[in-house]
Amino acid sequence: MVSHAPYRHLAMFGDAFYAVRTRAADPPADGQLVEAAIAAMVASLDPHSRYLTAAEFRRLDEAESGSYSGVGIDDEAGGKVTGTLPGGPAARAGLASGTVIERIDGVAVAHLGRSETVDRLRGEPGSTVRLRLMRPGERAPVAVVLTREWLPLHPVRVGVLGTAAYIGLDRFDDFTLGRVLKSVAILKADIGPGRLSGLILDLRGNPGGLVVQAVAVAGAILGRGEIVRLVGRRPDEVERFAPDRTGAGVVDGIPMVVLVNGDTASAAEIVAGALQDHRRATVIGTRTYGKGAVQTTYAHRGGRWLRLTTAWVVTPAGRKVEGEGIEPDRVVLQEGVPGNGEIDTGAPLPRGVGGAGSLQDGIVVGVRSAPIHDRQLLAGLLHLGGAAATVAEVREACAPEIDLPQGRSPRSAGECPMRRRPSPQQPRSGALP
Repeated sequence: MVSHAPYRHLAMFGDAFYAVRTRAADPPADGQLVEAAIAAMVASLDPHSRYLTAAEFRRLDEAESGSYSGVGIDDEAGGKVTGTLPGGPAARAGLASGTVIERIDGVAVAHLGRSETVDRLRGEPGSTVRLRLMRPGERAPVAVVLTREWLPLHPVRVGVLGTAAYIGLDRFDDFTLGRVLKSVAILKADIGPGRLSGLILDLRGNPGGLVVQAVAVAGAILGRGEIVRLVGRRPDEVERFAPDRTGAGVVDGIPMVVLVNGDTASAAEIVAGALQDHRRATVIGTRTYGKGAVQTTYAHRGGRWLRLTTAWVVTPAGRKVEGEGIEPDRVVLQEGVPGNGEIDTGAPLPRGVGGAGSLQDGIVVGVRSAPIHDRQLLAGLLHLGGAAATVAEVREACAPEIDLPQGRSPRSAGECPMRRRPSPQQPRSGALP
């Protein structure tokens, strides 16, 4: 028997549509009404499903592909620069965090939305864009002409901290696995054979990206075992992902720390959850965002796209990520530290990495801040206990109640930028070996 309920519901929509277009004092065009209804319907499904315009889909596709043509500026509403891509046109021109872009090719940024600002900064490689800037501490604006070029949208950041390696991932795009494998090889060579004492994987501020790349990165580290389960709309719709052994054992079982915070989400939570459940890494920071949803994008009419949640993320130990997040093994708060993506210039950065490749390789030298000013990074180094030079400096700065790898510091004075805070352990029934 055919159910007529959907048609009755569509008749209700038709009645409402008719009432709005015939009685509302200032009704929009019919097409706008329908689009608004579709957008509201999709948004009502869950917090992550969306109805995308062509421009929104283009930006999403760009984020997942991992490259764009532009000048390498991160900005917020009002044209304030929050960061620049190391080695990019803006960074080479000396643009710094806090600079305000007043005009782009003569157009006042104050009259533009953020997406339009981004669109005007990007363009064909080799083309130029003229900016009028107000730098921090200066009284008069200056004009700067930048030449656009192809840039990695989410380069992998690497650094050497004593004998520990640092890799920061800002998103999972088409190039992430290849860049991680190359980064590990570079860092091993830079630190020296047999001297690598640990690896810090920084996923703070990483909003996710491509699930397949997250699975590949986790698989390259684990080598074997389940990485994630994706549970669909029916109980029997479960996909289980395990490594394909691409780059398996890339870090050779060395100790690992994963740094997370409240902006670590989606694909990044897949990696953190898998490494935690397999007890392959110690997770340090604060509880992650809790976006355990997988979206699939479908083409719709009129250049529009439907981005729908088609599965939910479950870790190997059976933990649902949506709304829960990943609870760190050690909770370390991060008060008073520069925000994600900012470099703290108040202290010397860790030494550079030889042979780190060019910007176009998608690998740049850049740790978010010096360890002494980054509580979570510092906690990771102390946990690894292998960055001898850095730990020695920290021992000088830390109060005696801080447990260091070699015991308690004899120093009774001085202020340490990190305080240990015990974290209740989350039960992990069914955790894998």
